[in-house]
Amino acid sequence: MQIKKSLMSVLIAGAMVALPQTALAGWTLDNQNSALSFVSVKNSAVTEVHQFKNLSGLIDDKGLVMVDIDLASVDTKIEIRDQRMKDMLFNVDNYPEANLSAQINIEQLVTLKPGQSMVMPIDLELALHDKTQKIKTTVSVVVLEEGALQVTTIEPVVIYANQFGLEDGVKALQEVAKLNAIALGVPVNAQFVFKPE
Repeated sequence: MQIKKSLMSVLIAGAMVALPQTALAGWTLDNQNSALSFVSVKNSAVTEVHQFKNLSGLIDDKGLVMVDIDLASVDTKIEIRDQRMKDMLFNVDNYPEANLSAQINIEQLVTLKPGQSMVMPIDLELALHDKTQKIKTTVSVVVLEEGALQVTTIEPVVIYANQFGLEDGVKALQEVAKLNAIALGVPVNAQFVFKPE
């Protein structure tokens, strides 16, 4: 019995050594090399690109992806508009973050070598203002040097403000800026880089 246990221990240890290092741990989001942008459309014609500058998150060893978005880090390139979005739209004092989560197939990813990529459909969950919506999308995952992962949306993901109770905030922004309309549908693009722990 002792011999069998010893043999099993050797086999398990050998299997762990054979696995890529990233398969044994997780990844942490690299904020400096990640980007989350969204497009607003006003007066049915004028489009502007904005972003959130502070992101954090991880991918654990079971493929659970979590990304936290600091809503107060919204950057529209116009300071007064940034403040209006924080106060009137996102209400950052009460809702400082939005949260993304998803599950990916980690077994497939750890077989890839640097420079190789994989396209996979995923089911996202976005939590914002105490409301959660499920979103289907497709992402490209590229393995970078030293086992980092770059996860990029293949096409924009459209988020609707009214699904999160933000329509009154959009209306308030519209009125204070004296606009005829601001679209409730907002295309979002993401590129997240995760470094191995």
